[in-house]
Amino acid sequence: MRHDDDNDPKVPFPTVPVSNGEWLPPEVTDKQRLVGKLIAEECEAGAKRHGMTRGRFLRTAAATTTAFMVMNRVYGLDAWGDNAVLPVKKEHCDDLDGARELLDHDVFVMDVQTHHIDIPAIPVELQSLFCFLDFIKVDPCPESIGQMSYLREMFLDSQTSVAVISGLPQEIGGLPPGIPLGPATMAATRDLVNGLAGSQRCLAQAVCDPRLPDESPTSIASMAHQVNDLGGAALKCYTYSGNWFLDDEAVGVPMIEEARRLGLSLINVHKGLPLKAFQVESPQYVRAIDIPNVARAFPDMNFCTYHSAYFSAGDHPEGLDAGYHPEDEPVNPGRWGNVEYLSLLDAMPRKERRNVYTEIGSTFAFLLAAGPEQAAHLLGRLLQTFDSKHILWGTDSIWWGSPQYLIDAFLTLQIPASLREQYGYSKLSKKTKKRILGLNAAKLYGLTKDDRQKLCALPDDSLTQAQAARGGYREGRSLRVYGPQTRRAFLSMFGTKGPA
Repeated sequence: MRHDDDNDPKVPFPTVPVSNGEWLPPEVTDKQRLVGKLIAEECEAGAKRHGMTRGRFLRTAAATTTAFMVMNRVYGLDAWGDNAVLPVKKEHCDDLDGARELLDHDVFVMDVQTHHIDIPAIPVELQSLFCFLDFIKVDPCPESIGQMSYLREMFLDSQTSVAVISGLPQEIGGLPPGIPLGPATMAATRDLVNGLAGSQRCLAQAVCDPRLPDESPTSIASMAHQVNDLGGAALKCYTYSGNWFLDDEAVGVPMIEEARRLGLSLINVHKGLPLKAFQVESPQYVRAIDIPNVARAFPDMNFCTYHSAYFSAGDHPEGLDAGYHPEDEPVNPGRWGNVEYLSLLDAMPRKERRNVYTEIGSTFAFLLAAGPEQAAHLLGRLLQTFDSKHILWGTDSIWWGSPQYLIDAFLTLQIPASLREQYGYSKLSKKTKKRILGLNAAKLYGLTKDDRQKLCALPDDSLTQAQAARGGYREGRSLRVYGPQTRRAFLSMFGTKGPA
């Protein structure tokens, strides 16, 4: 099986933020440049030490631990002990088996925010060249390169047990064809994955923009088809696609009522991470100020804020973002980026917010790239507001490439003693990590304990067999990154006008 050109990838995972097209990549910092440079140098040396090509070494657990070691060094963090954030020792970088022992865990992972791009179909005469899945052969090959990449990154190049596909309302303009992944394509990809696996490894969401006319494939009127015919398991919406709020009586409320009528109990909504670059939508409408109102009004429904309503410094319309802090506080983006959202929920009685969940896709990765301590701040602050049963794992992949490095980082991450003492954070226990990584989402999406047990041991699952045949989820990773990492790349991918 062909690997990517060893002369191309130099690091085992992205060291700067990767945009999903919904927000403009921030400027790369000097520390991020240094992190990338040092990781590349250390991995080059590691490859020579083990007699490997660079590309092969980058796919090892030791390359990932090497990257963690470099991040600790550059950001001045302890390497080991109770005050470490990403605890790794030198032997975890030098010893291939030691690295695997540190990183490899048998754990159920359910990723509630995943995507792929609907790139045009692969010509039949070329399918045998593109179809990397040995067991699929030419027929049936995935119908598009987008589906093929999704299969690879999520189910062969990571230990993700279940993935939930998310899309965009199809009438968001200004995007290249195939990027607003429509309901029918999401359902087709889900069916392809589950057919290959012989089990429920993938779910698809319904998508709605309640401002669209009835004939639109993602209008309120379309929801019945998306749920009853396409099998949408939850609803995904974007309140900045046209500037509206969930608690708008003429827009958001009818959508929620229709979802409830159709038997859906979960509304996922993009909050935070505004796209300000083109001034086409207002960041006002990705604030989470509507969440308390709908949580109270619909106690029988569940609401999940994607991205944990995180705003980078300067992005919040009223300054309540990563630059907001009392006079005596340092600027900690991971602590202050969603201060408004968490303050709103903190002000609610717990019984009134039992139906509110938060998801960390892109935000966890974004802050990890800003310095591991910021990712620890994010989890520490979320756990102060939400109990450990109300935080969901999401990665926004495949934009970031394989989500395996994020799984590795989350399983390794500690909230250090210094932050626990200063801010009153709790420890990030193994039990809490298991809940966040998959058990919370499994319960919310109706997967039973028996379902989870079957998904953790799948000897007859073709996807699992293919993963094992290539040496596991590390050996065959593509090391690709799909989303733009700079403003120039963003403009090249999404056009000069951006999503409108």
